[in-house]
Amino acid sequence: MISVRLIVFFFIYLACVLLSAGTQTGCSYAGQAESEADRSAGEAPETKALSKALTHYVMGDIYDSFADTQSAIEEYEKALSYKDDVAEIYINLGADLLIQGKLDESVSTLDKAIEMEPENLKAYLLLAIIYTIRGQFQKAEAEHKRALEYEPDNVKVLTFLSDLYVVQQKLDEAARVYEKILKIKQDDALVYFNLGILYSKLDKFDKAEENLDRAVQVDPDYIEGHMVLGFIYEIKGEYAAAIEQYGKVAEIDPLSKEAHLRLAQLYYKLGQLDNAIEQNQVLMQLDVYSFEPYIRNFNIYVSVGAYAQAEEVLKAALRKDISHAIIYSSLGYLATQRKDYVQAIEYYAIAAKKEPANNMYRFYLAASMDRTGEREKAMRIMEEIVSGDGDLPEVYNYLGYLYVEEGRDLDRAIELIKRAIELDPGNGAYIDSLGWAYYKKGMFDEALRELKKAVGYLPGDSEVRDHLGEVYSAKGDVKRARKEWEEALKLDPANTAIGEKLDNLKTKK
Repeated sequence: MISVRLIVFFFIYLACVLLSAGTQTGCSYAGQAESEADRSAGEAPETKALSKALTHYVMGDIYDSFADTQSAIEEYEKALSYKDDVAEIYINLGADLLIQGKLDESVSTLDKAIEMEPENLKAYLLLAIIYTIRGQFQKAEAEHKRALEYEPDNVKVLTFLSDLYVVQQKLDEAARVYEKILKIKQDDALVYFNLGILYSKLDKFDKAEENLDRAVQVDPDYIEGHMVLGFIYEIKGEYAAAIEQYGKVAEIDPLSKEAHLRLAQLYYKLGQLDNAIEQNQVLMQLDVYSFEPYIRNFNIYVSVGAYAQAEEVLKAALRKDISHAIIYSSLGYLATQRKDYVQAIEYYAIAAKKEPANNMYRFYLAASMDRTGEREKAMRIMEEIVSGDGDLPEVYNYLGYLYVEEGRDLDRAIELIKRAIELDPGNGAYIDSLGWAYYKKGMFDEALRELKKAVGYLPGDSEVRDHLGEVYSAKGDVKRARKEWEEALKLDPANTAIGEKLDNLKTKK
């Protein structure tokens, strides 16, 4: 937009020239008239130059409005060739040179503008931008401060200075600048909001809360203010207060997916499952192509053992053509809970087909195959997985354990299980697998060492106790074998195999 101040300057200047040319009254004799004519003719070129400068300046501004920077630069340079003492022309030229990335030329041009008009803040701000681009933050800061010498309470300059501090991660300084802005603009929600954000980044959550709360008091419909205030309450563990803020956002903007998502997650965390389910149902309507709200409700139903409702949620997603791989994988999980491994294979196969690179889906497929007696096929799939890029400890352990159960290639089994433990060192089930592999190989001391560790991790697991009992029995330690099997039977009273082992111990001393 053309600077009104500059146009006014040109017209005032032009008027002064014209008026000065005609200040003398009528001529009393011919010589005097000729003298006036000569003087007027001498001033005409200056008037003409001023007019041409204005014309080129206006054309430059028009080119700028069409983002034709190069043409604008050419016009500003022509304007300066007629009138080279107008700061506004230099400022516009400097800005366009900045846009073209000609930073050195822009700096020298803007410096000329400041020489002519030191109080012009725009020149300082443009210089600050250039120095910021160059990473010369101290120089950029100096330009902001030079501008503030002329207008200490200029909010725009103060805001840019604060942003400069943020770029440098000088958040304390940025906050101090915003505190100054607040003294100037005491009822500006955005200022309170920005200050609240700064304090939250400084982990000063009480101050963040104070300023964000003030922001939403000034503007009760300030959605961003309510959302960030909700985040602060979550961080502080004040979940009810967070729910209140997210609820306000949902009232102001019922289509806010973020607000409904935060509500769903908080309700779930607080055990208010019906409310969480309701929020996820809202999200199903707001984001009709997303599988995520369906999976969240699926997980809620599974967590309380409501498998029929969990399955209905997944099938509702399929009815809406939301056929993401995780939907089929989740249906596969439900089938395994029913021990319907044939159905599980069908679902996992679809999931694996949809996402061939997802090794977890292939692993679930292989594990289901193992349970239907297709062990060789299952082991081939798992061998393919472990020979690829993915490092899934459960696959290494499962495959290693299958080799142990088959009683073949025990060295390979031990290698696989050790890799699982490397990936997940504190997993008692994997340590149990390693101990059992050593037992099968006749390495009883090594087996005893690992199985004792496993019991430490899983003291309530009857299978680990059973394995430890087998090792003690193999080493001839009947007393300790009996103790472990008795403990295993307490944990799993229906396990007749362990009962038989105890009965057999009665014949031993």
